[in-house]
Amino acid sequence: MIDKDRELINRYVYEVVKRVPKEQREEIELELRELIGDMSENMTLEQIFVKLGDPAVFARKYREDKNYVIGPEYYDNFLWVMKIVLICTWAGILVSAVVKCIVDYREIVDVIASGLSNAIMGSLSAFGCVTLAFAVMERQKIKVDLKREKVWTPELLNPIPDKKARISRGDCIVSLVFIILFSCLLIFAPQLFGAYSVKGGELAYVPFFNLERWRFILPVFLLGMAAGFVDELIKLVTGCYCRIVMLSSIITNTLGILFSIIVLKVMPFWNTNFAKEVAEQFDDTFKLKVFWQNKQVLGWDGQRLSKIVLTIIIAASILEIAVTVYKTMRYGTDVRGQN
Repeated sequence: MIDKDRELINRYVYEVVKRVPKEQREEIELELRELIGDMSENMTLEQIFVKLGDPAVFARKYREDKNYVIGPEYYDNFLWVMKIVLICTWAGILVSAVVKCIVDYREIVDVIASGLSNAIMGSLSAFGCVTLAFAVMERQKIKVDLKREKVWTPELLNPIPDKKARISRGDCIVSLVFIILFSCLLIFAPQLFGAYSVKGGELAYVPFFNLERWRFILPVFLLGMAAGFVDELIKLVTGCYCRIVMLSSIITNTLGILFSIIVLKVMPFWNTNFAKEVAEQFDDTFKLKVFWQNKQVLGWDGQRLSKIVLTIIIAASILEIAVTVYKTMRYGTDVRGQN
């Protein structure tokens, strides 16, 4: 058997195996290779592939359930993301409840009841959003497949992605955890970000963000976080650098920069009286009395911090786009990834 034939067999097996449940892949791969070996005794390789047909169609023979919302190709990643989203949602709600209990321990019963309600609603929302996102990707993939030629041929097989083109699943999951947990904290416990002090047995705090306008700021901020979430989700499902990942990186990072500019430069994101309120309320604790006459401290309005944060976001986004484009052009292929 020549190298070209081995490469075609590897491609076909790869396309079939990546579409079946993870626990069955090794067994199915051995079975499929044995089947191709037996058929090769009486048929040419091209005839074998024509007889077996499109690997996406052939893979359905190994599926027990043909009717599904999330197919086998996406199911493992779906479960991973669902677990992450739910755990991070619950963690964010728990932290929010703890902070509220500490700030106002007299209303602990109401805080617990509110926390349980938030947990139920947050879990349902998380489940619905993740399921919808994966269902859309599942259907979109089917639409892409339908654009192929009516008669499948071995030439349509995607090459196996280069190792340098593969995206680390662990990196994607870490990013998703950060995005979800940080978003939950901003939704359920924005007061967690601030300065705290205990005076006279009472806990007092000064918020770092402008909580009075938070209901207007939060949706825009979450849109920026959602752009990053979608980008990481596409990377996780696709599994390698390709044109889809490159376009996703360019679009989502651009949107992230746009929403960051709106939040940090247009909206009143920071508590402009933060330094003054800290100096007034927590003078003994924070030792800010020496700065009382310092106009730079008392005149702090967050503009300088906004410029620093925005510069970091823009630089990180441009770097992310550049790395993605480079790896796609250098190592990427047209494959849609592996699980």
